[in-house]
Amino acid sequence: MVLMGTGTSHGVPVVSCTCEVCRSPHKEDKRLRCSAYVENEGNSSGAWDSEPGTESVFPTTNVVIDVGPEFRIQALATGIIRLDGVLITHSHADHCHGLDDIRIFSHTRPAQVGDGTDLSDADEEMMRHIQKRRTNWRQESVGKGIPIFANDIALNDIAHKFDYVFHPRSLGGGIPKMNLIDCARYSPSEELCLGSLRMFPVPMMHGTLPTVGWVLHGAGSNHAIAYLTDCSSIPDSSIGTVLNSGLVLDHLVIDALRVRPHSTHCCFSEAMSYAERLGATHTWFTHMTHDLFHTEIQSYIDSRLRDFPSLSGIVSRGGSVSPAYDGLVLLTEK
Repeated sequence: MVLMGTGTSHGVPVVSCTCEVCRSPHKEDKRLRCSAYVENEGNSSGAWDSEPGTESVFPTTNVVIDVGPEFRIQALATGIIRLDGVLITHSHADHCHGLDDIRIFSHTRPAQVGDGTDLSDADEEMMRHIQKRRTNWRQESVGKGIPIFANDIALNDIAHKFDYVFHPRSLGGGIPKMNLIDCARYSPSEELCLGSLRMFPVPMMHGTLPTVGWVLHGAGSNHAIAYLTDCSSIPDSSIGTVLNSGLVLDHLVIDALRVRPHSTHCCFSEAMSYAERLGATHTWFTHMTHDLFHTEIQSYIDSRLRDFPSLSGIVSRGGSVSPAYDGLVLLTEK
């Protein structure tokens, strides 16, 4: 996993701000909006527009988590050349307003959407979703695009924010092909499978808005990464889902906005409390403001570790708790 962005909705530096953090020359203090790119060795095959029997086979499976307004910049910096799917945590602007930029990737996709499920089955589910919500999305668009996995609320917001994708009004201009799929069907016992990647959603609360974190691992491996951004609370049931999944968390990437409490985000101490319960070997703060330098955030963490005995024990055994930064690469055990 590459953390392509680790900043809050404003990003850092913040537009028009002249604080010391925003003027910092250090790369760790430059924070684009939150997004992550996941690449796993193992074939992903299929192309949307290819003839049967002519599908290409690719050596890796590639997905992104959240597609904010800086996605084009992030994709170029990371060197993304193809995508098999997109995971969305929620539909706020800083997490989905770059979706139009997936259109360059929306010409090829995996042959299957999940756990051996044919695309036709996913199409039928999406049609039921459309009928349930009484939207006017074009039926011919369903199932013909790159799969976008999100919860029901986010799917409807995306359908309205990007209505031109489903209701083209004039000729000319390219549009992304999107196949919107409700992630509620997936769990540790029925994982979403894209090529060599396995994953399941983790329900969370972002103030009063339900959001989705994601736990990802490679096929045949029980070593995983939990990506839990934009949350102010994680239900006990969700914590239990992760702990009882049978997976070993090598990394936890968790929302940690600032020192002071916030109504819709975890503050630093709340993030450390959840990290202690989840027990990952390495914990990384993300979605951080411009309140503190990267080094100051690390100093705060170090000063508070004694308040979290289990977390402190993990660090003493070679683990870590640190602020993430743009471009950080997270690797898991095979």
